[in-house]
Amino acid sequence: MSKWSIETLSAACAALLLILLSWLAGTAWDRLSSGQQVCLALLLAIIAAACIWMMRKLRAHHAATRQQLDDSVLRYRDLAETAQDGMWRTDPLGIILDINQRMSDMLGIPVAQLLGQNASNFHDEATRRRLCPLWREAGQSCMGELHYRHTDGTERWAMVSGRRLYDQHGVLTGSLVLANDISARKRAEQALAQAHAELESRVALRTAQLQDANARLSAEVAMHARTETALAFSEERMQDIISMMPLSLFLKGADSSLLMMNHACEQQWGVRFEQVAGARIWKHFPAEQNAGFRAGDLEAFASRRVVILEELVWNAQLQENRLVQTHKKPVFDADGLPQMVIAMAIDITDSKRNEENLRHSLAQLRELSDHQQTIKEEERRRIALDIHDDLGQNLMALRIDVSLLHARTAVSHPRLHQHAQRVLDTIDATIRSVRTIINDLHPSTLELGLAPAIEWLLRQMEERGAIRYRLTVNSEAPDLGLDQRQTSAIFRVLQESLSNIVRHAQASVVDVALAQEHGHLHLRISDNGVGMRPDDDGKRCAFGLKSIRERVQALGGEMQIDSQPGQGTALAIHVPLASNTQLSEKNA
Repeated sequence: MSKWSIETLSAACAALLLILLSWLAGTAWDRLSSGQQVCLALLLAIIAAACIWMMRKLRAHHAATRQQLDDSVLRYRDLAETAQDGMWRTDPLGIILDINQRMSDMLGIPVAQLLGQNASNFHDEATRRRLCPLWREAGQSCMGELHYRHTDGTERWAMVSGRRLYDQHGVLTGSLVLANDISARKRAEQALAQAHAELESRVALRTAQLQDANARLSAEVAMHARTETALAFSEERMQDIISMMPLSLFLKGADSSLLMMNHACEQQWGVRFEQVAGARIWKHFPAEQNAGFRAGDLEAFASRRVVILEELVWNAQLQENRLVQTHKKPVFDADGLPQMVIAMAIDITDSKRNEENLRHSLAQLRELSDHQQTIKEEERRRIALDIHDDLGQNLMALRIDVSLLHARTAVSHPRLHQHAQRVLDTIDATIRSVRTIINDLHPSTLELGLAPAIEWLLRQMEERGAIRYRLTVNSEAPDLGLDQRQTSAIFRVLQESLSNIVRHAQASVVDVALAQEHGHLHLRISDNGVGMRPDDDGKRCAFGLKSIRERVQALGGEMQIDSQPGQGTALAIHVPLASNTQLSEKNA
């Protein structure tokens, strides 16, 4: 039921009740019959109950409306307090009813002191007519910039906008004003304008100074040009030729004082000739470099020939020492006394650095290759052990089971006995294949040392082909000092060498000699084959030899090849022992 229907029914009930009471007042109660009295009493009771119910309903509706109004006021206050802009609301007379904390901070006055004050107290007449909607002569809203002074004495600016407020009947209820603080922007604009004015003033002053300096410089250049024109033609020619030379060229006297230098030398030293001319050269270079330069000059005069030296030269511009190759030619006068040194220097710093970087890269590649081979060998060893431990044991267990079956069926099941025999033969062949694979991956004899592993390898190679192999061991303990990495690497080198012989050498006898002396292990492999020919076998086995050389150099060893076409090939390998290598690295 709406608000208007409740209020209308309440008024009707009250009016009806008043009419009945007036009628009763004009009519004697005693004149009515008892039935009429009962009906009238019931009617009055019903009307009174309806009025009471409607009044309760009206009070509940008013309470709900008041609660909604309170909630709306709370939301409005929360919005006002969280807003970034200052905000106040006034009544039709300009009295401040609500104001948020942001507006209080902008004015510098506490909220408690602002509430109840007239908004006209904070503006003059012109500002009120321009910005305050209540006193604005035309329009319902306003917007503009406000310049005011804070209570702390500082100047502030705000962008103010406001409008008049009306209720639902069109009656003016007050105004709402919003203010956005733009003080920082205004100060920045003022500072920018001031800086712009100062900059224009400085530019004008600097322009005048530059014009004056340019005039003086032009006069000096003209005087310098006239002075240069007066120089001797022969000296100009010589200077032009020397200055155009791409190499660093300089002349030094008998006392090593600097007489002349070209532009390339100035760039190489990082100074101009005027800064190091004469004896001033001693102040430019460090003392130890000066001593070296003087010693080189004296050596050139003493030898009376061109002396080539590598010297460190300080570059003042780059602030670093540069390595140069200096060619010094002595010049003597008519009496044979030292007169000057003509020197030419070539900067070799970058080439030396490139060589060092190349050596470093080569060492890194060699280490990477050696590490790859080590990992590969470890992986082979792991796979071989896994095959031996897992597949080998399973095959052995399977063979035992089949052997038992073969033994028990010899009499009772002849056909099953024959089938079991075929299975046994297959298992034996499989076991031999597994052992071959294990030995190819990582021979178990490597765990016994290098000499037993080499002896096993030669025996295996001899069983597979027609080549005869002979092993000579010149030490009782050739594996002393070899670690697992060296043992595996040397074994693989020997294996690769023998494979190359089998594929390319066409040899019938191969001699392998193993010796240990002076902290090194010596391995020599020789054959009686056709030798290495550049147009045939040498090309085909070149990659294998490169691989062998890299592995030997990774171990810190050396490899030598002696081959003559038709007379066989000899490969000699010298590798330092592990204990020797570790001692050298520790000393280094």
